[in-house]
Amino acid sequence: MSDVARQMPIGEVAERTGMSASRIRFYEARGLLPEPDRAGGKRRYGAEVLRRLAIIDAAQRVGFTLEEIQDLLGSRDELAHERLRQLAVLKLPELDDLIARATSVRQMLRICSRCSCDSIDVCRMFDERVLALRDRPAAGAARRPKRGASTVA
Repeated sequence: MSDVARQMPIGEVAERTGMSASRIRFYEARGLLPEPDRAGGKRRYGAEVLRRLAIIDAAQRVGFTLEEIQDLLGSRDELAHERLRQLAVLKLPELDDLIARATSVRQMLRICSRCSCDSIDVCRMFDERVLALRDRPAAGAARRPKRGASTVA
């Protein structure tokens, strides 16, 4: 069986990975996937693309940006596990901030869920002391400066 015959068209790759063909082409255009072989002008992928797409998907699920994933996948002098460790260490404070924000939002929604005010104009939800809760860190969470993040309202 020739190499071309063992290669998969983009539709098969999409089906096997659960991704759309346009998503695969996007990753290719962004440099996350190597340029595929072509047969009759159509993309043909080897089985290794399935592993690469699984890595990209898993990395996105834990919050890595496409730039961070490209850095992880890129060829540099350091070992892959060292790059992964560095990216994870950088990502953890962002996750801590996200958890603190979600906890604050949950706290505000709990207050809203107990509202029985006749008018929004008199609702204590909008009192200064209640609004101050949004800026208070969650129990056990350390506050860090946010990079361009909006505040919880």
